[in-house]
Amino acid sequence: IVGAAFAEHLISVGLHNSQGVFFKPILAEFGWNRATLSGAFSLYTLTMGLLAPIAGALADRYGPSRFIVFEAFFVAIGFFLLSQANNLWQFYFIYILIIGVGKSAGQGSIIPTIPRWFEAKRGLSQGIVQAGGGLGTVVMPIFVAFLILNKNWRFAFIVATIMVGVGFLIVAKLYKRRPQDMGLLPDGRSNSTQTDNPITNQKLQNSKPSQLNGKGVNLRQALHTRALWQIFAISMTAAFTHQLITIHLVPHATDKGFSPATAATLMSVLGGTNIIGKLTMGTVSDYIGRQRAMIIAFSLAILMLLWLTVIKELWAFYVFSALFGFAYAGWLPLFPTLTADLFGVASLGAIYGVINASNAI
Repeated sequence: IVGAAFAEHLISVGLHNSQGVFFKPILAEFGWNRATLSGAFSLYTLTMGLLAPIAGALADRYGPSRFIVFEAFFVAIGFFLLSQANNLWQFYFIYILIIGVGKSAGQGSIIPTIPRWFEAKRGLSQGIVQAGGGLGTVVMPIFVAFLILNKNWRFAFIVATIMVGVGFLIVAKLYKRRPQDMGLLPDGRSNSTQTDNPITNQKLQNSKPSQLNGKGVNLRQALHTRALWQIFAISMTAAFTHQLITIHLVPHATDKGFSPATAATLMSVLGGTNIIGKLTMGTVSDYIGRQRAMIIAFSLAILMLLWLTVIKELWAFYVFSALFGFAYAGWLPLFPTLTADLFGVASLGAIYGVINASNAI
């Protein structure tokens, strides 16, 4: 399950974080300004996030596999149509109504499934899965830049079409909803009340039977809690910063005089430390708690954002990419795990979908 989700994230997040590499070649061909094309990407993100609660609720009911197939079909079609696009309205239409709809299905099915398989190791397992996105951020921008430099941006979108279509269908075949459906228990336990994490053992001993059976509050109940809206607000702020950097870091570096190939390596450095951050902070959060781990990650991110406002040299950009990559990677696995800790896993797809809506905003 973790391996399948890792693969989906490698492709999905890697291509998502490669959009900045596509920007300047597309702008150079059509003569549009950067803000105009960024609007299509922003609205695609909004569509993806706002539909995520619906997709998550449906995945809670019908299982994740069919929604991964849905994601494969729509995103692959979208990338192919982008390779043929010639007008600005086509980019907006494809990003918003095709790719955005398809990506919402993946958002509502991949991440919310992982906490159903783990309790003691929720942070670690979520960190491994999201490290797939970090690895994708290492390899995909360079791969996309290579395709664009040796062919063109249209050819790069065709290659992305094949990767999504084939890769996601394989993931859908492997993905399962929860361990109980296969006669297993979370974390591979042999009984329902014992793990190798003493903190989780105490939680399990103090839990009600309904919680041990994988149940929890429903979406309506969660919406009436202060905790959900606190997570929503924090997630929205974090997502704004994350998207700002991943979309505009490459163009910003080229504005400072660095070549497109060099600028693309900044995303790869960010992706490399991204992997380390997710694995480290996900694991640490299993022992010190999600909130303390979030404070560490956000504090480092604040320092790096201040650093970015004054740097001009290449080495300084690499420092920023390395440490900001670690910081934002550190908080990403904590949102779904904290949500599962607080509200249970019965309606996690729908509840975490609301958190994803904050990302879109």
